[in-house]
Amino acid sequence: MEIQITSRHEKASASLQQTIKEEFSKLEKHSDRITSCHVIIDSERGMEILEVVLGMAGHTINATAKAGNIGKAIDEALMKVERQLATINGKIKAHKGHGKPTAEIAENLE
Repeated sequence: MEIQITSRHEKASASLQQTIKEEFSKLEKHSDRITSCHVIIDSERGMEILEVVLGMAGHTINATAKAGNIGKAIDEALMKVERQLATINGKIKAHKGHGKPTAEIAENLE
């Protein structure tokens, strides 16, 4: 997965860029369909804003987080992206099972 980092109004330090790459590379364990990740860092009126655009095969995930410091913004954005990934993965699995959740399929097989 390619991770691109853009910083508006200020320059992102190398350690911040490394932290972002480490945190967002963990998303690959949720889905192997992720192709790209674009992280946009902005600061506005004392708040840090982190926007994430995640490209997947057939889907695009967007998440925005505002916090007092950049660490909290990264954590909030990761939680939002992980939640959206879980929803997409659940829909894909339900579709493959012809609309039945996997628990119902397992009960019917027994």
